[in-house]
Order: sequence, then C-alpha cells, then structure tokens
Amino acid sequence: MRLGIMGAMQEEVSQILSHVSEIEREARGMREYVSGQLQGKSVTVAFSRCGKVAASSTATTLIERFGVDFLVFTGVAGAVDRTLNVGDIVVADTLIQHDMDVSALGLERFEVPLLGVSHFDVEQRLVGAALRAAETYLARNLSDDVGADALAEFHIIDPQVTKGTIASGDQFVTDDRTTQALRDHLPGLKCVEMEGAAVAQVAYEYGIPCVVLRTISDKADHSATVDFPRFVARAASHFTCGSVLRLLDELDSIAD
Repeated sequence: MRLGIMGAMQEEVSQILSHVSEIEREARGMREYVSGQLQGKSVTVAFSRCGKVAASSTATTLIERFGVDFLVFTGVAGAVDRTLNVGDIVVADTLIQHDMDVSALGLERFEVPLLGVSHFDVEQRLVGAALRAAETYLARNLSDDVGADALAEFHIIDPQVTKGTIASGDQFVTDDRTTQALRDHLPGLKCVEMEGAAVAQVAYEYGIPCVVLRTISDKADHSATVDFPRFVARAASHFTCGSVLRLLDELDSIAD
C-alpha cells in the first residue's frame, strides 16, 4: 500500500513531513510531492492548495504519477453542527459538494452529472479506524503536542471526536445565512470545508479508499476569520499530524 496524504495549507502538512524519512521530492503542476517512509509505510505527501480543483488535481497526480492506492485528506473545517466546538475532530462518513447544483437539467440537487451520485460514502471500517486514531491522539498526545497556553487561547477544553457528513464547496463560509442554508438543505451536516468531497470523488472514480479528517477551527459564521492562521499554526497542525500518525497504526489492525 502507498498512501497519498494531502492538506490544503502548508501548515497542515508540515508537521507530517517532519516525520517522513528517505525523502524524494518531485515538482509537478506547481506542487511539490514528497515521497518516503512514514512509520514503516510508503507515502507521498502533498500540499494541495485550497479549493476543489486544486485538491482533485493533486489527488489525480498522486494516483497516476505516484501510484498511491489510499488517499488521506486532513486539515481544518468550519462547524455547521452547533454542538461542535473549536478543536473537535470530525471524521467523514460521507462527503458531498454543497455547491454542486445542476437541478435545472433534471438532476437532484448535489448530484454529480454522469456519476449518478451525490454522496461519497466512506467504508465503515475506515471510519472506525479514523475515529479510534483521533480519539487516541486526543487522549494520549494532545497535551504534549499543544501547550496549555495555546489550548487556553483557543478555548479548547475537552475536544471530542465525531463522525458525519462533511460538505465541500469553493467558498470560505463566514456568514450565518449561508450556514443556516446548509443546515436546511443538508440535515445532519457536521462541517464545511473546500476540498474533501472533491478528493472523495476522485477516489470513487479510481476505485480506491479515501479518509477525510477535519479539525474544527471556527463556527463557519462571522467569527470564522478570527485568528484563523494562528489557530492553524499553533494548534490544528498538531491535531492533523497526530491523528494521521495514529491512523497509520490503525490501518495495520484492519488490513485484509
């Protein structure tokens, strides 16, 4: 197995890259792909940049050029579910593109033309593995990775892990009206971001597994831009790296 690990921001992959050994670098399509060994597994790590096109292009290159047969996307997201707090981790059990709408042509809203699907479901055994990985990280490693000052700064007290629907679209959601519309159209939606469902569609079309883990950075409302870069650098980068490293351990336990 070769894993492709992606993040939309440099900070979201920099911590992971610090653990990769036997590194080989290759530039393609204005991106750098870093291949090597991570906890005994062959990986290629890429900073995809933001948005669905950037993410799907990167995912396709990982598959076609570097032969990955398992995709992992990690990063931050804005909460849509009001029960979520900053620092909580969401594992996708299904992903949807919330800005996909060709209903004027007779398709269901959110349905991807010619695929006949709107939701990209994740295998339950992989969802379970990702949940266990994130829970183990929070219980065993978080306090060492992220100092008490940083946790206090972002009001992170008792972060939780949950699973559910993650929606992707080419917009950074920062207003209550858009967030409420997402709740209305997608009951049970946990959070919103800009890449995961696009990566899931590429994985679906190539017939390979995909896991998406997101750390909640904001409430996807008027507060969404407050200290966002600082949160990613001081806290979320550790959450994402730690959860991915734990996921690699979990994959051994569910291997066929």
